[in-house]
Amino acid sequence: MAKILDIYCDCGSKAVVTKTERMHSNLKKLYCTCKNPDCGHKFVMNLEFSHTTTSSKLTKDGLIKYLLGKLSNADKNELLKIIGSDNPNLA
Repeated sequence: MAKILDIYCDCGSKAVVTKTERMHSNLKKLYCTCKNPDCGHKFVMNLEFSHTTTSSKLTKDGLIKYLLGKLSNADKNELLKIIGSDNPNLA
């Protein structure tokens, strides 16, 4: 079972994430608020990807199938048009 990330304020009380801001695919800013009403501290923490410990089980083909499965039918049709054209960016 996955562990939920606990965030604590400097006062020792738990804090909640009120907003996230994606800065990059590997970096998010977490806007936090202390749950202790006597404290009321608001702060920002950075959450970043560090490194892989186990590689993905998705191969190139598996990853492509997975991503295609997430597309709407309209997006799939648009992709087929792009692939079917003589697009120099795909060569």
